[in-house]
Amino acid sequence: MTGLFLSDLHLFSRRSVGQRYWEQHASAVASAESIVLGGDIFDFRWSQLGGFGATLEAAAAWLENAIALNPSASWVYLLGNHDCHPRMQELLTSISERHPTFSWSPSFWRIGSNVFLHGDVLDGIRHEGGLESYRARFHDDQVKGELSNLLYSAVLYTRLHGVVPRVRHTKRQTCRTILKYLGDCSTALTPEVQNIYFGHTHVPMDRYRYDRFDFHNAGSGIQYLTFKPISFEVP
Repeated sequence: MTGLFLSDLHLFSRRSVGQRYWEQHASAVASAESIVLGGDIFDFRWSQLGGFGATLEAAAAWLENAIALNPSASWVYLLGNHDCHPRMQELLTSISERHPTFSWSPSFWRIGSNVFLHGDVLDGIRHEGGLESYRARFHDDQVKGELSNLLYSAVLYTRLHGVVPRVRHTKRQTCRTILKYLGDCSTALTPEVQNIYFGHTHVPMDRYRYDRFDFHNAGSGIQYLTFKPISFEVP
């Protein structure tokens, strides 16, 4: 049996082409035994839907439609920094109560020999107060305005948004930091774990070997970046 991991669609952002990618891979979603949504599926900070409330409603509708694609599959939603708002967590809890096959976690999830997380601990460790404090910066209900969006778009057209993560998050340092974080989570790195799947960096990674683990990253749905959902074995 196979599962599917994807993350960082950044839906509802002006710069996202994630919905197009999602539709391109709809058949893979429909045939998977397990789907792990690895965080930042939605982008509340940069949403173009007119406000936080409208974005939350759109996220709820999107998730219901996604589950309807494959209602018998096991669905897992992992929080990222752009979708970790407390009201989003309430929404995820509500969906899990209506759909027994849907679960969510603020940290990590383990399926057989695979561990999944968003990966924003890579920036959280650099932030005073750690990951929770870093995520709290994204809890503002006010979305970014037009000027901020124009500046962000200017960066996008220079393609710097694809270069900076590769410099900021080198492969070995990325794997080392993630292993340190998971090692501090008592139930994460059990002896059978072989694969670690994460997002956040927007840099695709397929079976990058570090220590005894293979690391995987599905990339991003942001314009001009590479996105490729990754299959995994379900026990």
